[in-house]
Amino acid sequence: MVALDVLVTGGGGFIGRFLVEKLIEKGYSVVSASLEPSPFHEHPKLVYISGDVTDVIFMNKIFLKYKPSVVIHLAALLADTCENNPVAATRVNIDATQNLIELSITHGVEKFVFMSSASVYHPDTPEPVKEEYAGKPVSYYGVTKYTGELIGLWYARKGLIDFRALRPTVVFGPGRFKGPSAEYSSLIIENALRGEKVIIKNPEDRVNYIYVRDTVDALVALMEAEKTPSRVYNAGGFVSKVIEFAELVRKYIPTLKYEIQPQPTVRYPAVVDDSKIRSEIGWTPKYLYEKAIEDYIETYRKGSSLFKLS
Repeated sequence: MVALDVLVTGGGGFIGRFLVEKLIEKGYSVVSASLEPSPFHEHPKLVYISGDVTDVIFMNKIFLKYKPSVVIHLAALLADTCENNPVAATRVNIDATQNLIELSITHGVEKFVFMSSASVYHPDTPEPVKEEYAGKPVSYYGVTKYTGELIGLWYARKGLIDFRALRPTVVFGPGRFKGPSAEYSSLIIENALRGEKVIIKNPEDRVNYIYVRDTVDALVALMEAEKTPSRVYNAGGFVSKVIEFAELVRKYIPTLKYEIQPQPTVRYPAVVDDSKIRSEIGWTPKYLYEKAIEDYIETYRKGSSLFKLS
């Protein structure tokens, strides 16, 4: 019997890769279940299993074999896919979440950490946005994330599992290519680094950007906290207009060229109140403005070896 501490779903995805790396750096043993091929070298504290988290029998075998004490559930379809295929989105983002909670209860998991999203808020929610303002999402992705929260909180109220959820704002970082908000965050940097012209559709939109390493730190802090009185927490980074973000990137990549092509885009509230996670959990963002861009470029230039644990 191999005893692993943390089960991460979606560990081969954008946030998952950074999370798995962080957990192992902190000494945790990790089992990752993901549809993505493994981006990691073999490591004594990591078991990487390729498979579908919607397959209850497959997931039950993982719980039986590895006995995780914590589950961090990241696996989900992103906003554009959810909008185009709500039936699949329900199966992956809602049904699989409930099934994982049920399996966690059956197998004695101590904590269940759910990756939610600022998409649970209406874009025109009065700012600063507090956690209790959720409940009027305009995207189907937001519907699935809010439903996942409600399901988890129901189980928590019944005393069946210690459920915690994180609502980050627009997460950006190396390797994020999918999702509508990638167009006005990560892809600005990625395209600039490749010498490609950047198309900006929403230059005047104000965006709350949170760097992937801060998002991961918030997830780990939420997992490690002895108590989480509020259970569901906002996590924000820094607020900038998209055009200002592009100009910040140009400070580090002077060859950046962009073209403004105004079009409707997915919007999220720009100013969120994350005082609860700061006061109750002790998390604060560290990668703001220049520091985030500097780390992004440094990480990008290291290449895929970043995730090859040794």
